[in-house]
Formats: sequence, structure tokens, C-alpha cells
Amino acid sequence: MKVEAAALPHTDIIAALHAACFEDPWTSESISGLLATPGTAGWIASLEGGGEGQEEPVGFLLVRAAAGEAEILSIGVVPAARGQRVASRLIDAAVEQLQASALFLDVAADNRAALKLYEREGFEVVGRRQAYYKRASGQQVDSLTMKRLLG
Repeated sequence: MKVEAAALPHTDIIAALHAACFEDPWTSESISGLLATPGTAGWIASLEGGGEGQEEPVGFLLVRAAAGEAEILSIGVVPAARGQRVASRLIDAAVEQLQASALFLDVAADNRAALKLYEREGFEVVGRRQAYYKRASGQQVDSLTMKRLLG
């Protein structure tokens, strides 16, 4: 697995990955705007693909840092690559590069797989936002705010 820093030329790749992971995908324009914002960074994970030596992007992480803290804005792994520690490697890459004392994220309260991952990665629940997410079906789901101390 290869994890590399993302930059503006990776915008379309991240948008395609986001669309493969979420019901309400972010556009290339919104991702480009984020990556152009000071304090925002991203990483892309790739696995060896079909051809010899070819790598296929399978996951991404976007983070924003400010005032000594950082927040995961979005993280996703395509369904076919889940269970291969891709998300863990992305989080590790971010933690290694961030100059922050804490890393925060929000996750849907009913996303058991993500909650298990984040707990394994050292995150703890520090808050709840009522009806924060709205699903395509119209269902509203609470968000759990999680925090991991760094350094």
C-alpha cells in the first residue's frame, strides 16, 4: 500500500473516491476549494492494481488544522478495499504530518464499522450532535464527535 500527500492535481481522484464511498458526494470544485485553503491537507492511499506495477487509488483523508488542533473533514475507503487497514494507514500518515495536539472527527452514531476503527485508533467520544446527518431516505442520524490526543 502506498500513501501519498494529496494536492490540487488529485482533486478529481478524491472526488471519485468520495463518490464511491458516500451517498452525498463532494464535488471536485468543493474539494479543490478545501485543498487550496491554508491549513487543509489530504492523503490518498493506493493498492497495487490490475496491471503490473500499477496502483489504484482506494482511499483518501482530508484534514484541516488550526490553532494547534486538527479535524478530519472526510475519510473514505472504497468498499472493495475495506478491511485492509487502508483507513488506519491514512490516519497514521495524517498524525505523522500534523503539528497539532489533538485530532477531532464526526461520525454517524450508527456507523459501527467506523466507530470500531476510530476507537482502535485511539479516538474517544467527546460529544453528540442531534440529527446532524440526513440520509438520502430522509432519516436523520446523530453525529458523535470524537477526539484523539496527539504527541
